[in-house]
Amino acid sequence: MRTIRVSSILLFAFGVALQPVIAKAQPTFQPPNTLSAENASSEGQEDTVAARQLKATVADLLLHDKYDEIDRLADKIRRDKTRLIGGGWMLPHLYLGLEYSNGVTPEEHIAKLKAWVAARPQSITARVALARAYISYAWLARGSGYANTVTEERWQRFKERIAEAQHVLDDSANMSPMCPEWFLEMQKVALAQGWDASRTATLFDQARRFEPDYIYFYKSYANYLLPKWDGKPGDAAAFAKESADAVGGPKGDYLYFHIGMVSNGQTGFSQLDWVRLQSGYQAQIGLYGVTNFDTNQLALFAWRFQDRTVAKQVFDQIGDKWSKEVWRTRASFEKARVWAEGSTDSTTAALH
Repeated sequence: MRTIRVSSILLFAFGVALQPVIAKAQPTFQPPNTLSAENASSEGQEDTVAARQLKATVADLLLHDKYDEIDRLADKIRRDKTRLIGGGWMLPHLYLGLEYSNGVTPEEHIAKLKAWVAARPQSITARVALARAYISYAWLARGSGYANTVTEERWQRFKERIAEAQHVLDDSANMSPMCPEWFLEMQKVALAQGWDASRTATLFDQARRFEPDYIYFYKSYANYLLPKWDGKPGDAAAFAKESADAVGGPKGDYLYFHIGMVSNGQTGFSQLDWVRLQSGYQAQIGLYGVTNFDTNQLALFAWRFQDRTVAKQVFDQIGDKWSKEVWRTRASFEKARVWAEGSTDSTTAALH
């Protein structure tokens, strides 16, 4: 499995509701000795450039109808299972480059992808890109408001477009070679259509058997298990343990750390194992290296578990390189950092 020196941009970025959990244990944190904060930062910058270059390249190829070149590039990335610094895969970035951009309407973009499917009917990449476009188009119709604020007309458009995405995926279910992202898009369909627990679990099992190392399957299923969807408090934490135990070793701990990110701040978060979350971060250092995003996630975990010893070391490592994806606002980051430095009472800093 090939690793290139580009940083991990994860598909799931979770916000911050600053409600801590009191730690039951005080494990010892060991700062990474393989990547200094400075080196991790420079690699992250290098990574961002490479990811942007890939997205820009495939976007330009699609614009000029160079479908065969996109397919060759996608086939190579899938075959090599190219990973980024931090352990993320390069494949999602390719699909991000195939999304519609400013100056092109969603309808025009979908028409472009349909032309690709027509020109190369055996392209799994074209089918997945089209399904992704329909899913995005569906959520555009629904909007981001609470369910009770969505009009019946918007719900109908949402359902119709999700059904189109499912149709595209169903039609390509037996294609070879298959793409891991096919399963991820079907997981999004399952969530949008409210599949029952048994059917959703079966889909996840099929995805995991197809590509056990594709971490996004696990994060998507953990999201489904949150109380805001179909789960009960603690279901996602239990799933993280079950999945990590099944893999075992450093890779299992790495998986636990990343599945844990999905539960961060959600109901049932306190049932995560803080010791194992730290082990997962340490395992990632040895396996794939860490990014600034990952280190900020560890800082957020330390704050939530009220482990000031670990938090101070991690915030010292971060310095001023706070992650907007993790903290949402600078104020949230600063509040946690001030607490870690011991400048204020921990209860006051955490709860206000």
